[in-house]
Amino acid sequence: MIHSIDLTHPDLSMRSGHLKMGGMNPQGIEISATSRFLTINGRPWLPVMGEFHFSRYPQEGWRTELLKMKAGGIGIVATYIFWIHHEEAEGEWDWSGQRDLRRFVMECGDAGLLAYPRIGPWAHGECRNGGFPDWLLKKCGGAVRQDAEPYLSYVRRLYTQIARQLEGLLWKDGGPVIGVQLENELIHGADHIRTLKRLAQEAGMEVPLYTITGWGPAEVPQDEVIPLFGGYPDAFWVRQVEDWARECRRQYVFSPGRNDDLIGEDLLPRREVGDLSYLERYPYLTCELGGGMQVSYHRRPFIAPDDVAAPLITKLGSGSNLPGYYMYHGGTNPAGKYTTLQESQATGYPNDLPVLSYDFQAPLGEFGQIRGQYHALRLVHLFLQDFGEDLAPLPANFPERLPSSLDDCETLRWAVRSDGRRGLIFFNNYQRVEGLPDKPGVQILLRLKEENLILPSEPVTIRQGAAMFWPFHFDLDGIQLKYATAQPVCRLKMEDGYCFVFARRGGVEAEFAFSDGVKARTAAGAEVTVRGGCLRRLPPGEWVLIRDENGQSARILLLDEEQALHCWKARIWGAERLFLSPAGLIFDGEELRLHARTPEELTFAVFPPIPDPSGQGEMEGCFQRFALRQSWRNVEVACRRVRLAAPARAVPVGPAGVAQAPEDEAFDRGEVWEVTLPEEALEGWREVYLRVDYVGDVARAYVNGRLVADHFYNGQVWEIGLRRFAPEVLKHGLRLVFLPLRADAPIYLAPEHRPNFEGRSEVLEVRSITVQGEVEKVFQAGVWA
Repeated sequence: MIHSIDLTHPDLSMRSGHLKMGGMNPQGIEISATSRFLTINGRPWLPVMGEFHFSRYPQEGWRTELLKMKAGGIGIVATYIFWIHHEEAEGEWDWSGQRDLRRFVMECGDAGLLAYPRIGPWAHGECRNGGFPDWLLKKCGGAVRQDAEPYLSYVRRLYTQIARQLEGLLWKDGGPVIGVQLENELIHGADHIRTLKRLAQEAGMEVPLYTITGWGPAEVPQDEVIPLFGGYPDAFWVRQVEDWARECRRQYVFSPGRNDDLIGEDLLPRREVGDLSYLERYPYLTCELGGGMQVSYHRRPFIAPDDVAAPLITKLGSGSNLPGYYMYHGGTNPAGKYTTLQESQATGYPNDLPVLSYDFQAPLGEFGQIRGQYHALRLVHLFLQDFGEDLAPLPANFPERLPSSLDDCETLRWAVRSDGRRGLIFFNNYQRVEGLPDKPGVQILLRLKEENLILPSEPVTIRQGAAMFWPFHFDLDGIQLKYATAQPVCRLKMEDGYCFVFARRGGVEAEFAFSDGVKARTAAGAEVTVRGGCLRRLPPGEWVLIRDENGQSARILLLDEEQALHCWKARIWGAERLFLSPAGLIFDGEELRLHARTPEELTFAVFPPIPDPSGQGEMEGCFQRFALRQSWRNVEVACRRVRLAAPARAVPVGPAGVAQAPEDEAFDRGEVWEVTLPEEALEGWREVYLRVDYVGDVARAYVNGRLVADHFYNGQVWEIGLRRFAPEVLKHGLRLVFLPLRADAPIYLAPEHRPNFEGRSEVLEVRSITVQGEVEKVFQAGVWA
């Protein structure tokens, strides 16, 4: 079936100079915004932003985690500043240790990342009181988040404190802070947002960009701030527990709409959507694409990598020009002096969250774990780093035939970013939970300004689960690629030109179409057949040289689907290089650091090759592979059950109308396991993870009587990084407490993770408690350090 779209009259209108934005650093680099995209020195800019809360992660780990984010394709680090984390008692400010905002922003800059503080005052982020200290609410009552005294006087004081932390670190001073978000999820407050911007500037926070969250949809003080949007694969805050949050299917379709009605459904008063034409004044940017999803007590979704990766494709195809993830890196609530710091029904919020864990099933976990979505997202981020400037000006175009409803699984889901001459075709045939069937016999007809282009040459099947994009009229260093049925990944600048890297995606055969007269040969010099201007069956992992009749040339390197998910790019050892590795890679100056949990992961392939004084490298196609072979020891752990659980409590419904988490006293009746580690358990490992595979309700971990980790069961293996609890954990071990899950508990679990109670009223099963070590190995100057 031919699916067509008319691209002869794309909407290329754009406003500039109307937004009260912009700023230059001492090096003369100016950041600003138009109605379509952000700019750097007037050129389109499409960066990637990821959320990482500094106060929810130990300070000594910041640098490594920021370098992981950078290797994953993140360019801007967003971070909430939770007021209660810094002034839990009035007048007692704490900016030390993992609360050290200044140090964190400096670490961002040192890692080559930009910083974007979300300065509140109200932040939410599943923090107690939305981040407001208890004392503030007592003094101001309900007169907060508005132009009222004494609230504004306290906001001035907070902003002054934040400004002192950021002194010298703003963009205008040569620092990495390019913008701030004001407030959060305030939909009836345009005048108050204007006041907050003025207060931030008076405190010294003069930055190129000022933003707010736009869902609700929010009232926006015209041209003063840019509203940013989001979208999640599921929603822990939804009230119903019978099924997944079905409205989240909107994240898996292409649409010109920006607003996500589900975000903040538990807290926000609804307002009529009305006329949203005012959004045409602002670029379509996001700050809360779900990098995963937190679990609450009453709703516990399980997030798979494609649940996160597919919405990235639909948002880009729908015209978004900044992917911003919440969360990109999980964390742990810091210890409060007077209270726990998480959101709960007991503190007047609609959901019960774990006391400590804010893992969020993020691409990088609570203890720095690398997850599948980290790899899936990185593949697209590499493209945006190299080609975002080309993509940003291209408007979104939608075919006449769109899905008739969110229940329509048969209609092909696709969109095109194009100016009428060149562009990208985006496909998504993935939908969380329900799945989408194969779409056989697909060909695309593009009605362009100067021609009609049909691709590919023969119909193909868009397989279930495919989420990808294809280029057309794509510039390969002077050679025009008519189209490709492979996804562009990145380009490598080499001594004699560029190498363009593509990836086979969705099971579709890679076809590259050129004008007549193009010739191709392999690296070994063998001629490659070009039939009808098309190249097919390119060998994966080996470059092919393309030369046109004018003498222009470029390399194409095709990756297969597995290679694509293991590919990385960095400038290191004097050149831009592509890496293939199952390990976690960190590029730290001239050091390549590999993080691995199995010996098989201690390998990488690199292109172009590097000097090899040790002779350890072996050529595989155009890649040079290095592998470290070493002995691998297991970490032994002694576990014993010392108490069986008492019968589970009846699960009460809390004041917000949903199931209420157990009180601390309930754990006095839980099943108890004692875990003992040998004294040398941490020696030789970068990190050691305790992995707990269980089925139940809630679990907690204690070291010497101190709560160090907690978990709401959702089917995910519970992992605890142990190094941050040394030396106590080696001396005292861990005490794990588990509560049974009742069959009648009014909570949502994905069907595949809901236990089979088999007539029982409750279930608790501790399947295994194991330990897994993760090593760090360094490769530098061609040898393993």
